Amino acid sequence: MHRNGASSRLRASELFTGNTAETLNGGSKLHSANSLVLAILSAAMEMLDGTVIAMHGPLVRVQIGDETLVVASRRRLNWEGGTPPAARLVVGDSVALEMQAGDGVIVAVHTRRNCLLRKAPSKNRAQILAANVDQALLVFAAREPVPKPGLLDRFLVACHLAGIEAVITINKADQGTEGVEQWLPAYGHVDNRVLLVSARTGWGLGAVKRMLVDRTTLFCGPSGAGKSSLLNSVYPGFRLKVGELSESTGKGKHTTSAAELMPLPYGGFVVDTPGLKEFGVWEATREELEGAFPEIASRSGGCRFPDCRHDQEPDCAVLAAVEVGEIAEHRFKSYLRILEEALEGKE
Repeated sequence: MHRNGASSRLRASELFTGNTAETLNGGSKLHSANSLVLAILSAAMEMLDGTVIAMHGPLVRVQIGDETLVVASRRRLNWEGGTPPAARLVVGDSVALEMQAGDGVIVAVHTRRNCLLRKAPSKNRAQILAANVDQALLVFAAREPVPKPGLLDRFLVACHLAGIEAVITINKADQGTEGVEQWLPAYGHVDNRVLLVSARTGWGLGAVKRMLVDRTTLFCGPSGAGKSSLLNSVYPGFRLKVGELSESTGKGKHTTSAAELMPLPYGGFVVDTPGLKEFGVWEATREELEGAFPEIASRSGGCRFPDCRHDQEPDCAVLAAVEVGEIAEHRFKSYLRILEEALEGKE
């Protein structure tokens, strides 16, 4: 975690220019003075690496080893590897801090391994849910709130674009699975991992716990699906606030107001995120989007035209597969809607 203080030493050496050097007679005296000040500043200032675990307005909560600090952040940060599409600190970011007299300030952000992006609601900019995660558990309820496969497809596309392993997690399975039985098998047929669990009864939680060990896992999904309840069942020490469904709308209420990275006692971290009612895909090409729908990508090579959009073109292998039921119709409609949005964003 510790850096060797090279940056601090460089800044200290820059102090000895111009008039300062003129006041010191003799090379040995200058060398001795340089060494003394460098030693003092190196002892008083050090560079440390940490991980952002929560954001509190202008302040940032950072994990450094076994300690947690609340620090400030420089307005202009140094982004290793170049400035990303959404140049804002987010949960999961690996950062460099300048520490002095017990106080810290974030001065740089290390290159992100990945980040889960979506289009910010009502705004043409990217919003990052979290950075540097190993996998995402996409949590949907089995019955209420009514699960929407179109929203699930958008999460899956975003995970594919980010290179994040996605696991479809159907919570509240103890209430019955009639609401997902018609469309859920389509995801198992294209090699998506699917878990049926119940935070209330504990059914299926063993598999979830095994997946979390020594990994950083993002929990995301719509409001009311039971993300916080599931996390509390995985580790009761979290004591996350949970809410009931709205009686008037049957939809979930927000209980998590901001993303937070939390350590697990048996190794690994989880990221709890606020429930999302919509999810706009950010900047996807047609080729990238096809890759997020394996059942479409595997057949597109059989189309008559190499740039086939699988909409109304003749001799389209994808349309033929939809007609005979080899590609689920709801998945195909999701593909077309997301593709249309992506192409509109590039016009």
